[in-house]
Amino acid sequence: MAQGLKKVAAAKKSAGSKKRKAIRAKTQISKGRRTCAPKGRKAAEARENVETTKAINAKNEVMGAARAVGAGDRFFLNEIKEHGTKELAKQYKARDKNEHKEKKLTERLTSQLKKLKGGER
Repeated sequence: MAQGLKKVAAAKKSAGSKKRKAIRAKTQISKGRRTCAPKGRKAAEARENVETTKAINAKNEVMGAARAVGAGDRFFLNEIKEHGTKELAKQYKARDKNEHKEKKLTERLTSQLKKLKGGER
């Protein structure tokens, strides 16, 4: 028998592989996004991640605006400037609240005694 005279047919595909290929083709999206949008639990997790990221970004933006306004430079973006001034005022208020507390035991006890006597409400 001479070499190369016989044509070899391609290997036949199994029924399972044909079925899997058909299912895969059905689930693939031809236009738009190349992946399926998550549903159910995965969608809820993705939504939570997005909300958390947005909250963190907003907080960081406000903190940056507070630093910029606090530095005393001229600031042109009014919306960010307002957020910065509010955040700066909030930080000052929190700091003052901690500074004006009674530090020593005797001061705390005397203030409590005044409250009990009705002198300070």
